[in-house]
Amino acid sequence: MTQTPILADLQSLTKAALPQVEALFIQARDTLKTQVSAAGKVSNQALEARQFQAHSLAWLATYVEALRQLDAWATRLHSEGKLGQMEALILQIGFGEYLTQIAGGIPMSQTEFARLSDLGLSYTPGPHAATLMAEGNTPDARHALVA
Repeated sequence: MTQTPILADLQSLTKAALPQVEALFIQARDTLKTQVSAAGKVSNQALEARQFQAHSLAWLATYVEALRQLDAWATRLHSEGKLGQMEALILQIGFGEYLTQIAGGIPMSQTEFARLSDLGLSYTPGPHAATLMAEGNTPDARHALVA
């Protein structure tokens, strides 16, 4: 019997990991909004001074939305009976990698990384995200995807 690298209850893990990163994005957005606003409006000067943080926030928003869409895609496939091993591996590897990058730094270029600490945030992944980060994007999972 061949053992699969697909995590048990994968879709429950991804669904449970999403709210934490969504809340992280909201916290980052609200913090930056406060820093770049004056009299209830965005200050161009304050935004320019915090351009790196704004760019980092945009990348975080992109990653969070990518995770939402990846989860929604897998949910649709599952409901249609079309979530096979390849699709499950894409879901698992994608979540594992993106959650790890959110925690450690999202590459914006070869030398620039969007780090949560640059947005004034810290992040301790919950148990579902931690499982995906530790066991989602493994050499065995990547090998199974391309085999």
